Amino acid sequence: MSYLSAGIGPLGGVGGVGGVGGVGGVGGVGGVGGVGGVGGVGGVGGVGGVGGAVYDSPLMSDALIRSRDGIVGQWRAPATIPDQLDLEDADNLDRWSPWVRAAIFDAELVSRLGFTLEDNTMASRHMAVWHLEVPAPAGGNAPAPVYKPLILMARPTEAIFKAQLTFVNHYAELRPDRQGEVLAQVGGGVTFLSSIAQLHPDRTPHTLELLAAILRLALFVHLRVKQGLACRRPLEYSPQIQPMIVTPAHGALPSGHATESFAVALVLWQLMKASGRPGYDSVDWRTQLLRLAARIAINRTVAGVHFPVDSAAGAVLGLTLGQYFVNRCSGAAGYRAWRFEGENYPEDGDFIWHDLYDVTNETLTSMPGATGYSVEYAANDQVIDPQHQSYVLAWLWDKAKAEWE
Repeated sequence: MSYLSAGIGPLGGVGGVGGVGGVGGVGGVGGVGGVGGVGGVGGVGGVGGVGGAVYDSPLMSDALIRSRDGIVGQWRAPATIPDQLDLEDADNLDRWSPWVRAAIFDAELVSRLGFTLEDNTMASRHMAVWHLEVPAPAGGNAPAPVYKPLILMARPTEAIFKAQLTFVNHYAELRPDRQGEVLAQVGGGVTFLSSIAQLHPDRTPHTLELLAAILRLALFVHLRVKQGLACRRPLEYSPQIQPMIVTPAHGALPSGHATESFAVALVLWQLMKASGRPGYDSVDWRTQLLRLAARIAINRTVAGVHFPVDSAAGAVLGLTLGQYFVNRCSGAAGYRAWRFEGENYPEDGDFIWHDLYDVTNETLTSMPGATGYSVEYAANDQVIDPQHQSYVLAWLWDKAKAEWE
């Protein structure tokens, strides 16, 4: 698993969601402080120096008590009070702390997902991720939700994993050259994004909030899919793998580093392109970001903790989630659902990212339905009813996009 989503951790620096990142203290999620590594959203916590941490000190608390006692005078009921804030109003988001907004964004995203495993009547049992539409109920009646496919993923065969051990062994030769990168990316690779695009908490605070949101979404999804597919790690197949880092204590496929890296790369370049600034729509930007995502993914095979097929599955999942996230944020009319057919992955197939994605047309490449391992679910997009567009996600998207205009 990649722990890029430390977006959880840095945001906690602002006030609490990162408390969840405390789990990372045991195994890494807090290490997902990748976003904070950029100076991250947690950098916003600096404001706490004015209104947070200092106020929490016993010295300041005592001083505030004494100050009030000295100046407050006799109590007088206020003659006027402010109007109540509007219900479900996007403008209210400006009033909340970043960690509060993070929880709101997560609720908006995760509450619209469902997970199922196909029953044993299916030849290839897929772990399915569904998009859930919840119409506004009439009166006090319960809503009638509708599930739509987002991505279906099937596990590769034992023979495929066994054959791929040869790749893991060969990639181990790169460990001396890649050691610095591998270790720097254990907690994720978001810091590396800032070497391509100018990410900085002072310049792009809302962009960092946006990237943290997609990273957390990717984390939630790939860990749930890992639980369903329960794929073993390379070292469980051979005592000669001997990874150069500790093998994470969860399933191999899909690779979390690949999922999160490709998701955040896609979201960042789509955001930059949506700003309308000349140059950001160039193929060079998305190519560099995708090459970075691929290198982060491959470094996990170099380290000995992933098979190439894990990275392929993670890339497909990450690119699907990334585009789904962009479409939900930007108010698009729908999204393209996808399938990863692990049993069709070639035993001698390495992870080649540009076999999966067409950079020019900005779409996943659909392989032949009967034999391909990365295949579109249907020829048409899944439709998102306009009444189900999220004003919360639209607020975040517009704030982040303005930072690139």
